[in-house]
Amino acid sequence: MMKDADDKKKNDVTDKERESGDAIKDLKVDISKGQSWTRFLNIEVPSDKVDEKFKEVYGDFRRKANIPGFRAGKAPMNLIEKKFEADVKVEVLESLVEEAYRQAIMMEKIWPLADPKVTGIDFEKNRPLKFKAEIEIRPEVKLKKHKGFRVEKTVRKVTEKDMDDSIEYMREKMAEFETVERPAINGDQVKIDLLKKFDKLERLKEDKLEDVEIVLGSEGILKEFQEGLPGMGIGEMKDITVKYPGDYYDKNLAGDEITYTAVVKEVKKRNLPEVNDELVSKVSSYKTVDEFRESLRENLKKQAENEATRTLRGEIIRRVVEANSFDVPISLIDKYLNSVVEDYKSSGETVDESSIRNQYRPVGENMIRWNFLYYEIAKTENITVTTEDRAKWVHDFAITHSLTQEKAREILGRSKRQNEIDDSILEGKVLEHIIDNSEIIRTEK
Repeated sequence: MMKDADDKKKNDVTDKERESGDAIKDLKVDISKGQSWTRFLNIEVPSDKVDEKFKEVYGDFRRKANIPGFRAGKAPMNLIEKKFEADVKVEVLESLVEEAYRQAIMMEKIWPLADPKVTGIDFEKNRPLKFKAEIEIRPEVKLKKHKGFRVEKTVRKVTEKDMDDSIEYMREKMAEFETVERPAINGDQVKIDLLKKFDKLERLKEDKLEDVEIVLGSEGILKEFQEGLPGMGIGEMKDITVKYPGDYYDKNLAGDEITYTAVVKEVKKRNLPEVNDELVSKVSSYKTVDEFRESLRENLKKQAENEATRTLRGEIIRRVVEANSFDVPISLIDKYLNSVVEDYKSSGETVDESSIRNQYRPVGENMIRWNFLYYEIAKTENITVTTEDRAKWVHDFAITHSLTQEKAREILGRSKRQNEIDDSILEGKVLEHIIDNSEIIRTEK
């Protein structure tokens, strides 16, 4: 969002132009305020600069023109003017608008968020060039309070049930299935063919889905299959009508209603392994159940601590934004909301743009505010990203993705994410600084 390096580069270029005498003399700039951070620049380039630019561009065209009967650069100027008048006028206008705009924002010491909207162009040869540039500038963020908060950090207490549930999840992952000659019951794995009989929205292209495996009772199974398949044996057939919810993961089927003829091909009983030292040795580096449970307890505690820290950071961000509110630039919130709407459209969902924009506007505004605020806090507190910070980030990235340090650096180098990584590191350091300078009340529930 913030391009200090890019702005500095632009400023440096303009300074060089000024030093070399390329600046527009007697440029007139009148600035007025619009809604929020909108600014209107009324810019006037003197006629002598306009004439000078016409002369320069016509000279370029003359040098490059290929006119029959004349050597390059030797065609009469009146012929050049007649032949290339329209093209020259476009080039002169574009060049002068760009030069004048860049010089104007330097003169007024304002930093636009995006390219200007240029209107009201009054442009003719031998006359001053006049135009209006509409821009949005960066908000002037004035910190009121960014530390010294009193915030509760609630850490979820790890219970024996949590460990039992984790071990049960492991058992289910290690389960083996045995073919049985009986009707299906909850917990069985059923292999079926689905023959399409009726498709309300005609979205399902296939007439037959073969060898579909469903573990009855498992999470995510549609209730129509969960209720319709138990009691069916091998070779039995039944019509099952499925009403896919609007938020179904397969967007092509979301909201559809399809009647299938389900044919059971196989029923398998699930056999869960016994939790003993042998199983523990198979799935981990530990040798006994007690050792495994203790390591599991520590891992769950770390997870609980990380969850609490993420929640704490979110609350800190909320407090900082609340204490330092300011108007969000219209262009930035529009850009954010447009991306949200496009995400919904790309997922195949029916989109009520107005509703989505109203729903996500507060989220987007606070996110944009925080992006400006943490930069301002970093500047105020002299928080920077160091070489050591980057090295640690790469080290952690390598560990998380089971990579060597060299491979991690290679991948990150190809991705060209350095600015994004630096922003992430800086945001983290700012949050740490705020937390270190606030009263954090730790509770366990």
